[in-house]
Amino acid sequence: MEKENNPFFQNSENFVVTLFRHRKALFIISVVAAILSSGVALLLPVKYKASVILFSAQNNNISRALLEEQAYESKDYLAFGDDKNCEQMMQLLKSDDVMYALAKKYDLFNYYGLTKDWHKNATLKDYYSENFQFDQTEYQSIKITVYDESPPKDSALAAGIADIADSIYKQIILKRAKAALEIVKHQYDSACIVLKKLNDSMNFYRKEGILSYDLQVKELTKGYADAQTKGSATEAKLMEDKLNNFAIFGSGYWDLFNDLQDQYKWMLQVKQGYLEAKANMDKVVPPFFVAEHAIKPERRSLPVRWIVVFISTLAAFFFGLVFLLITPRVKVVMSKLKQMDKPSQQLNR
Repeated sequence: MEKENNPFFQNSENFVVTLFRHRKALFIISVVAAILSSGVALLLPVKYKASVILFSAQNNNISRALLEEQAYESKDYLAFGDDKNCEQMMQLLKSDDVMYALAKKYDLFNYYGLTKDWHKNATLKDYYSENFQFDQTEYQSIKITVYDESPPKDSALAAGIADIADSIYKQIILKRAKAALEIVKHQYDSACIVLKKLNDSMNFYRKEGILSYDLQVKELTKGYADAQTKGSATEAKLMEDKLNNFAIFGSGYWDLFNDLQDQYKWMLQVKQGYLEAKANMDKVVPPFFVAEHAIKPERRSLPVRWIVVFISTLAAFFFGLVFLLITPRVKVVMSKLKQMDKPSQQLNR
């Protein structure tokens, strides 16, 4: 009794009964759907797949790592990048600059038949998002996948994206390096001018015989003491006059000497920056390592026809079953509505 009154079992029995009663109709629907979907699957354009796998590099100042005596141990320019470097490279690969550069290099507007399309840029983006995929793998690498109807074309496009991204990255770095080189070169030239003026000023003290203040004063003081000990008044007077000369010019000499020392230190810093900026201008290290190059695919990748046929047949079977289940209920509801309309029509008469 409980099983007969339970709505779940009643619905299950209705479902099984309907399924058995209309088995021929469902079989015909499935067969027709399979035939039609097979024809559609055969008409779908064939696409081939090519892929490139990249590992991003650490975005360090390579010239600094090479030129400095104490390089940063935690920033090896040969090491793979982290998640941040990978995300930055993904942003570059997905940029419109890469897309338009790729379209220009491989004439994609003409290839996709968009030359006469008034909204060709928007359509190109649709094609780009559909046929070009960029995925970050679990190994912190980037997989570039390209789908195209021509096997040589998709492998060329996959390789071209990496080359164009490298080129755009170099343009960005070179632009910044050029600006940095101009700034540091101006500082370097100014430092050279100041250093030359200080050395010219130091020539005055050199002409006065002051070459090494500490050493000379030490030797003159010793010579003056020895002359007094020997009782040589003439030699002592000579030493005293020289010491007086050092006393007169000593203060100016030390100020200029300290300025020269500071300028030499600043000059070394500016020269280091100048060498770094010049090295960055001369050569830009690629921002990634290519782990897997694109090769020409030997067989198609899309469409997977059996999946198309299977899903289409399953969907047709499901919708046909739903239709057969709902139709009797709809008929019952419609009959009840007609019965309810009869009394109202009689009253109106």
